[in-house]
Amino acid sequence: MTTCKAAWLVLRANMFQLLVYLLATGVMAAMLGIGIGLASDGDDQTSAYGPPTASLAIIDRDSAGGHATGAALRSYLSSSADIVDIEDTTQAIQDAIATDYVDVIIIVPQGYTASFTKAARTQGTLPALSLAGSGNGTDSTGSAAARMLTIQINGFLGSLKSAMLAGQDASLAQAAATVAKARAESGQSVQVAAAAPSHAHGSSAAGSLTPSGRVFAATLATMLYPLMLNIAFIVIVIITAFNKPTTMRRVGVSAEPGHAIWAQVLLVCCGASAVVWLCCIGVAIACSSVCQGGLAGIGWRPLLFSLIGTFVFSLTVSALGFLIGQCRVSTAAMNGIVNTVTLASAFLSGAWLPQWLMPSSLQAFARLLPGWWYVDGVYEAFGGQGSAMTGTPDIGRWAAATGLMALFALAFIAAGLAVSRLATRRQ
Repeated sequence: MTTCKAAWLVLRANMFQLLVYLLATGVMAAMLGIGIGLASDGDDQTSAYGPPTASLAIIDRDSAGGHATGAALRSYLSSSADIVDIEDTTQAIQDAIATDYVDVIIIVPQGYTASFTKAARTQGTLPALSLAGSGNGTDSTGSAAARMLTIQINGFLGSLKSAMLAGQDASLAQAAATVAKARAESGQSVQVAAAAPSHAHGSSAAGSLTPSGRVFAATLATMLYPLMLNIAFIVIVIITAFNKPTTMRRVGVSAEPGHAIWAQVLLVCCGASAVVWLCCIGVAIACSSVCQGGLAGIGWRPLLFSLIGTFVFSLTVSALGFLIGQCRVSTAAMNGIVNTVTLASAFLSGAWLPQWLMPSSLQAFARLLPGWWYVDGVYEAFGGQGSAMTGTPDIGRWAAATGLMALFALAFIAAGLAVSRLATRRQ
């Protein structure tokens, strides 16, 4: 008990600095968690990328072909571009380009329909359309929207050629209708395929977790930084005080065994870690209680599993602080080590950046850190990450992540004891 009391006195002497750290990092994590949680709401997500929309003008001079090519282009591109009208004069075209009125101007020359039909049926080289534009790239159609529109135009002409080759008697207008129908069917099948996974998990899986549950999960994940920084600070302060030469001499002449003394020190560190854990949990609950759904929207099972995982992580950080403290380097060096490890863990664990956004090589390295498994365990307690959170825990994946954190803790304690014994022998 004397050892526990001494450790508490050391902690109380640094209480002000600890409270400042805890308050500052807790507020930062809470604000970040609320933003991430609300942004991951399934109702606000989109499963499709919307490309930039370009403005397009079509000047069809092919009166001999009945303006079939211009009509086909206008019909096909109307859903992906803003069609505007300009006069077929040199001055009007130049003004439209100079004032950025349009991104791309397509000019269909006289006789284009007949030339295209002949080339398509004989598998010859397709005649070129005249393109002009106000893009800001190296050519006249250099903007991103104009480039994508140019790709669509070339793709449409290629599909038109294939349709006319398949039906030798089909006119250009009939081939254009065939291409448009195939495009519509293809788009519908893509939408059905994209919707299929959500039906596999239940039609309302993405929206089954309330905003308060999402905020709670995201806030707990971002609490990685306050947990690591504050718990490591507490443990290092206590361990450093006990590793001072005067303290070590008193420990050496004490009747109490050395392992019993360090066990009491670890007990105080774990108790302080539990206090920090409770503070972080309180902040996360407070953040979720003001969101839609309230505390009832979290669910008791995700709440229980996430609290257990967070507590195990707190003990893991205590063990890490014990290991760093046993290195017996200067206080400045310890602070540098703690800040480096904490920031690296926050960035690589997925607390601030979704894990699935990281490249596979970076994920392989991040899995070597306990922070990765902490964040993974928190989200698995809610069934997934981001819009995939269902509120139903994946017990197997959660148990694996929590078990790995416990193994990290045991490894850190064993390494810390080994380093302490080695340092004692050298002295």
